[in-house]
Amino acid sequence: MSLAATSSRANANGNLFEIRTVQSAAFRTLIEALKEILTEANLEFDSTGIRVIDVDETHTVLTYLRLISDRFEYFYCPAKYVLGINMIYLFKLIKTLSNNDSLTLFLPESNPNKLGIRAENAEKGTTNTWMMKLFDTNVENIEFPNISFTSIIHMPSADFQKICRDFNALAEKMEITSSNNDLIFRCVGDFVDGETVIMSNNQGGIEVERNTNEIVQGMFELKYLVLFTKCTNLCTSTQIHLKNDLPLVLRYMVANLGEVRLVLAPQKQKTETSGRPQKV
Repeated sequence: MSLAATSSRANANGNLFEIRTVQSAAFRTLIEALKEILTEANLEFDSTGIRVIDVDETHTVLTYLRLISDRFEYFYCPAKYVLGINMIYLFKLIKTLSNNDSLTLFLPESNPNKLGIRAENAEKGTTNTWMMKLFDTNVENIEFPNISFTSIIHMPSADFQKICRDFNALAEKMEITSSNNDLIFRCVGDFVDGETVIMSNNQGGIEVERNTNEIVQGMFELKYLVLFTKCTNLCTSTQIHLKNDLPLVLRYMVANLGEVRLVLAPQKQKTETSGRPQKV
């Protein structure tokens, strides 16, 4: 089901909105990552672009996605539409795209309860079109937190993914600490404790922006961090936003289409926690 903020007219193709991009690989990677966090999501389309802001079922993870309209090869959306999308089925369709395919999303005026997905390959002369059913939207008024973070770390996304995967084999949680210009990852498992220290220099590959002299740290669940790192192939670098006693924010660029930010609530120390995840 779609919701239009204002009345709109269809374009020459009979679509209420229609967007096209040649960056199908980035779109495929994005949907693959998001489906692990959000089974269902509301996708907002308007003249400025595409937006998703939603929390997972446990209210532990907040996802914010913003794709900018003028970064697409074609973008027609004169009104606002909110579409309820099953992300798992969307990925089943998107994953069939090759890197040479162009991707078009459209909402036909004749059938506004289905999202059209079209893959075109000019070299092969092929066109595949699917019509995906939408579900009734339950729009929540969720705002992305406006926080001035005391530490912002830029590091290679592949390095961050490796650390999260390695530590996930040893423990359930990982502590991230920004001290001076160093970045420290620690975990405490049942049998093994681990620590990785990365110095802020050209060889370490990280850059730290700090507006405080205090140590900034937080404890976060590794199972969610590992899910977040499925965005690794979107860009070569990720941003880690830290502030004491506040959620962690990971920022990835979606090729040159826009950005996705993933927000994870911190965990209390073992002596204080009841075993339940904290909510964002």
